[in-house]
Amino acid sequence: MKYLICNLKANKTYDEMLDYKEALKNLNYSQVEFILAPSNIYLSLFKNTNFKLCTQDITLNEDLNLTGDITIKQLKSLNVSYTIIGHYERRKFYHETTYDILTKIKLALHNNLKVIYCIGETKEELERHVEYQVLEKELARVLNNIPTSSFKNLIIAYEPSYLIGTNDTCNIVKIKETINFIKKLIFDYYEEDIPVVYGGNININNIKAFTTISTLDGYIIGSSSLNPTNIGIILDNLTKC
Repeated sequence: MKYLICNLKANKTYDEMLDYKEALKNLNYSQVEFILAPSNIYLSLFKNTNFKLCTQDITLNEDLNLTGDITIKQLKSLNVSYTIIGHYERRKFYHETTYDILTKIKLALHNNLKVIYCIGETKEELERHVEYQVLEKELARVLNNIPTSSFKNLIIAYEPSYLIGTNDTCNIVKIKETINFIKKLIFDYYEEDIPVVYGGNININNIKAFTTISTLDGYIIGSSSLNPTNIGIILDNLTKC
């Protein structure tokens, strides 16, 4: 099974989202696990669609019902089945710690919400050639602290932070090596096969190059997901690889 995760972030007004919803009806995503992550205020628009719904984050304080928070129980009442946790933007701008991320992952898994766990090195870490150590630590901090029975509800999203939201050229060879490193590490240490997807400047111009990475289980796309035509092209390439 290949995955296509569309993270819309904080984009689109209500009327724009209605048009977007109509355009998605023209796409064929029957051969992939298509996962849509709109802003929480739009989740109800997609409650009865035949693809998977995802929230872009969950609260740390599940049981406190705090002002401004949204509980997992509320999310699941809208047929949400996935959540993104550990995204670089949450780490950078909201200063989410390893503790925060692990707590959210445990909460999600405990409540039968599947997790898309984001990991990735910074530009500075890449230049210091410590990217593999960074990725290993990010994986270990989570996988060592949850039961292996929960691994089936995990997707690892490898997103180098320096490529998120940019138009920089992707080094396909380097990305392939890193994906293979992640998958081998998981299998060697845990004897499990967790899906690994890639995110970071994927677009209609470079998607064919990404399909050459046979070990890749799919993609998580940001800006490219805002245009349904782009999604259709990426889907076509994904189903052919």
